Amino acid sequence: MSDVFEPIGIDGVSRFAGAPDAPHPRLAIVGALHGNEPCGLRAIERLQYELRTGQLRLRAGTLYLVHGNPPASEQQERHTRGGLDLNRLFDYRFVNDIPSAHWVYEHNRALELRPILDSVDALLDLHSTTAPSPAFAIASPLPGSRALADGLGLAYVTQGWESPGLLGDRVVIAPVTERGRPGVSVECGQHTQPESVEVAYACALRCLQYLGMIDADSERARAGAPASTRLWLRAAIKRPSPTFRFVRPLASMQVLEAGDVIGCDDDLVLCAQRRCYVIMPNDAVPVGEDMLYIAQLRQPTDEVPATKPATASVLDGAGQQVVERAPIVGARVAADRRREP
Repeated sequence: MSDVFEPIGIDGVSRFAGAPDAPHPRLAIVGALHGNEPCGLRAIERLQYELRTGQLRLRAGTLYLVHGNPPASEQQERHTRGGLDLNRLFDYRFVNDIPSAHWVYEHNRALELRPILDSVDALLDLHSTTAPSPAFAIASPLPGSRALADGLGLAYVTQGWESPGLLGDRVVIAPVTERGRPGVSVECGQHTQPESVEVAYACALRCLQYLGMIDADSERARAGAPASTRLWLRAAIKRPSPTFRFVRPLASMQVLEAGDVIGCDDDLVLCAQRRCYVIMPNDAVPVGEDMLYIAQLRQPTDEVPATKPATASVLDGAGQQVVERAPIVGARVAADRRREP
């Protein structure tokens, strides 16, 4: 049975290793950074049980199993009541920007996890989505991250999240990426789907196998084929108003054709500018927050950078294009100004 070193002084974190000096490779598997996404937590709980009972053995390295936000899990909320999204704080800008007297739980938790993020050789971050979605990986630009994402055997791998206006510099894989180490996040399916737990567990085993930490011939960990579809993020589109709604239900990885209407409110119509994929659509988010992401099959080139031209147009009520590219923060102001004398 793998040696167990716990507690290590950090709430919700277990460390498993074959030797007391925490040998390399060091892997952190993180679940439930958002308390309403239980699949990752269920997966790491299963790994903990199997490691403690000897059903699973580490043949090399050190494994950290991290319950990201324990009080948010107890509350079954994305973050603690009165708190903030933990997975938007790992750029640590708050350390200099916000007096510590005004910090909430998530600020302190991000700092508490920092020693782990600064020491591991790889990180796997497990999430789930609000709406039904096929499982997909989110890879950093590092070749090692892309290779690890492919090793998980999912049908989709997405890249480009580090582009301006997106999330790449604030999420939990960012500190690992900055050190040149592979980090991958996985959206395992919808929050309430039992299959999302199985996806999370399978990805954890495949990650351990990929890094040589468990036997490669383990049937449970046998990796699937490399990703069949690789998508590059082009834009994050923010909800522009309280009345904005999608014109029809949208699902992750749904293909939109040029000219397809995405949604509208009293003043604006949002259309696809070219063929694209929808990722994590949710028109119930607060105004100003990301309500969907737009991706395309080909990697942006130097001539067509990731941030322009975007894949969506905004039209005013008369059908005139008023904002050529997304995200569309400020689009309402642009439309209103067209009507001023």
